[in-house]
Amino acid sequence: MTERDRKLAGVASLLVTISVAANMIAFQDKGQGSIIETGGLGARTAWVDGPGLNLGSAVTVPVAAQPPVPIAQGPSNDVGNISSAEITRGIQRELNSRGYEAGQPDGVAGLVTRAAIFAYEYDNDLVLTGKPSDSLLSQIVLGSSSLTPTSARTGKRTTADGEALVITVKQQLSALGYKTGAADAALTPEFARAIREFEKDQKLKESGRISGPIMSRLIRLQNGSKSRRNNVARTTSR
Repeated sequence: MTERDRKLAGVASLLVTISVAANMIAFQDKGQGSIIETGGLGARTAWVDGPGLNLGSAVTVPVAAQPPVPIAQGPSNDVGNISSAEITRGIQRELNSRGYEAGQPDGVAGLVTRAAIFAYEYDNDLVLTGKPSDSLLSQIVLGSSSLTPTSARTGKRTTADGEALVITVKQQLSALGYKTGAADAALTPEFARAIREFEKDQKLKESGRISGPIMSRLIRLQNGSKSRRNNVARTTSR
């Protein structure tokens, strides 16, 4: 190769280099307007088989929309902790299975259910509440809990709810002619005798303490008395 041929080859090589560089600059200017920024990373481009890079248009990969991440919720009171109705229903079922006759397991803490709870607490030397609670349900099912026991049957402790139940039973027995003693919440021997007399008259198992069967029978008699009074009133008004 002559000196002239070597110069022509060098000029041709330089022209090819400049052409390639110009194409790359034009490609970058064109692609900047269409590529989406994703945290500082450029968009991915397509590769083709064959020697070298394909210097055609950049292929933009769409960024899929990500759904919002839900915030973790803690357990609600009705789920994490059993609702009061479910607690009452569980107590009713457990007491019924043990013969305390707490009434239908409807989740409502009526007088019959409260009286059955009172009887269970009385028999197990617990503080007398006549009120459903998760601690009571645990006590009934497991046989032990954090419930406070009383030291002696003759000195039983009674909460305000338990006292209200005692006063209600005393009033109803007194209205039927039974001598219950003072109209207070004291669990006296006289009150126990009145309960036994009522149980004997109603052919109930004698226990001498408030119970579901006693309360159920008192309510039935009270409703019967109201019906008789209503019948008399209607007959008189004719």
